[in-house]
Amino acid sequence: MNACNATPAYVNAQKAQLVGENFYIQQFQVSCLGQFSYYIESNNEAAVIDPMRDYEEYIKFSESRNSLIKYVILTHIHADFVAGHVDLAKITGAQIVLARIAQDEQLLPLGNAFLRVLHTPGHTLESSCFVFVVDGKDHAVFSGDSLFLEEVGRPDLASKSSGLTTHQLASLLYHSLRNKIMKLNDDVILYPGHGAGSACGKAIGAGTVSTIGEQKLKNWALQDITEEDFVKASTDIPNPPQYFFHDVQINRQGASDLQTIKQKVTKALNYQEFTQVAADGALILDSRDIVSKGIIKGSINITQVATLASFVGILFKPDQKMVIVSDEGKEEQTIIRLLRIGYENILGYLEGGFDNYVRNGGEVQQLNIVDLKDFLDTHDQPENHVFIDCRNPFEFKTTGIVPGSLMIPLFQIENQLDLIPKDKTLHIYCRSGARAKTAATILLRHGYSDFVLIQNAGLEHIVKEHKIQAQKVD
Repeated sequence: MNACNATPAYVNAQKAQLVGENFYIQQFQVSCLGQFSYYIESNNEAAVIDPMRDYEEYIKFSESRNSLIKYVILTHIHADFVAGHVDLAKITGAQIVLARIAQDEQLLPLGNAFLRVLHTPGHTLESSCFVFVVDGKDHAVFSGDSLFLEEVGRPDLASKSSGLTTHQLASLLYHSLRNKIMKLNDDVILYPGHGAGSACGKAIGAGTVSTIGEQKLKNWALQDITEEDFVKASTDIPNPPQYFFHDVQINRQGASDLQTIKQKVTKALNYQEFTQVAADGALILDSRDIVSKGIIKGSINITQVATLASFVGILFKPDQKMVIVSDEGKEEQTIIRLLRIGYENILGYLEGGFDNYVRNGGEVQQLNIVDLKDFLDTHDQPENHVFIDCRNPFEFKTTGIVPGSLMIPLFQIENQLDLIPKDKTLHIYCRSGARAKTAATILLRHGYSDFVLIQNAGLEHIVKEHKIQAQKVD
């Protein structure tokens, strides 16, 4: 199943079975957003925590287990995705439990077990954790964005809505961790709201599940540090993607019906309709993985295998009109990923995809994708070649760069065009090749034309193939 679907992940099955058959825990992963949601069940009653907007998988799963969804829970008002709590509750008749309304230490009966509310303000003012209590013992904690593996939630997303500064929220989080979460027993299983790749934490560790005891050993935020040092470290973060604040507003109000929106925007356009929409100013979003045949002139390529939704959310405003070009049969997947982050101004998709565009004589631009062995070749004229690393600053510092490269993160490309010469060959790279392709298509729209790219490879592969030393970055 595609990594960007809400995919069930069977985690900690053995630990769950240690207490008998009184409960069942299921983690759902949407890897392209680094997002985790949860299905918890006891005696045929279930709760879903932090559901994605495309809620159907939770219903199918509960039906497969002959259980009824009793609660739909939000650990906080989310910024990085549109939650599906309204639709899911409407269809199942479940009670919506919002962190800002539930009382601290409140017990929610669930079959033979309970969910206990722990208010843990800091990431946002209303942030809460939910402790799963089985046979009178704390078994697991669903920590939302308060605590991740080896990281904590960023405290800068709710300063406007809460009336508190980022530093004040960070101070609240410092005390929430110590007065609430760290007081849980070491053997309590930790189920976080996000994994590596999510922008909701600065450097979330690899993995999907841990224990409180393990995090007391590995997580910098749970060490013996002062409040001042914690605040300084947790607030030293890059700006959040622009779409985050858009999604907060949607989640506060409750998203519009998914099926109605999906039906409206999943519209097949013929060639003439497509070109007219594009001529009227719609952005052409090309989500194809392979672009060796070229791209439609003026389009931006952000592939399905990359973090399509988050890249779109970083690069474009939520009200941007878009029209989709995708691999045939993947149109709906692209649209769903956009709807997950609240991008609903989709005017349709090109029926028949890129090949149909070419058959109709549409104008195509080429990207020069070379073999890895040829990527560093400057044809003995290095003065005519410029290397651009379009990864993030954290990656520059962690792994270094190809010596002499310009360091321009993807999300800053359009703001730093004055640094990029048009009269030289641009060798663009990242970690895997996906961001480099996106960067190249952005530059094509600004009149650049001479590129060298590599497919499915990046800095690590370049260094290994060419036996060079990466340049360190302070």
